[in-house]
Amino acid sequence: MEFELTPRLAETIFEGDGGGYYSWSSSKYPALGEAKVGAGKLVLHPRGFALPHYADSSKLGYVLQGSDGVVGMVLPNTSEEVVLKLKKGDVIPVPTGSVSWWFNGGDSEFAMVFLGETSKSYISGEFTYFFLSGAQGIMAGFSPEFLSLAYNTDKNGANKLAKSQTGVLIIKLQEGKCMPEPNAEKTGKLVYNIDAALPDLRVKNGGAWEGESVGK
Repeated sequence: MEFELTPRLAETIFEGDGGGYYSWSSSKYPALGEAKVGAGKLVLHPRGFALPHYADSSKLGYVLQGSDGVVGMVLPNTSEEVVLKLKKGDVIPVPTGSVSWWFNGGDSEFAMVFLGETSKSYISGEFTYFFLSGAQGIMAGFSPEFLSLAYNTDKNGANKLAKSQTGVLIIKLQEGKCMPEPNAEKTGKLVYNIDAALPDLRVKNGGAWEGESVGK
């Protein structure tokens, strides 16, 4: 079976004041579906905020551009949110079931690409996202009574939680809105910067080798 492997731009899924999300669809690029690989690109304008969501596949995010990205993430089987700082060259894992939001606190565009294995996804070769808040958030589908019990709040609080955010996918936060401060220690443990990585072997006037340790 032959595949079309000519480089292609991603399709626009959403664009707004806060930024956009773009995807390489397996229906148009069958090689992705056959390899069970998903690919997407997130672009955030200054103050751009991707609403809290989770996906049906594990993936890796690689920062293409920007130095003031922030991600808040609740990892599977935990209840504590970790807030991490992101910059160009950073690689971050996003396990299946992680709830995350993404924010650009800088004055220039922030962009990153996501790649992941999709053998257990809803659509092979694609990521499917589920948003918790916003006009398309899943919480809006539950009754105030259910939400008040689930989040231990009254009905007014439940309605505010489910319906106060009317944006879709990516919004732009107003100036003055405070965001959680990134944790430098946890950033160092969960984020790896490829641009700052040193080669395993460097030969003067000969080049460099990056890979497994030599001598094994």
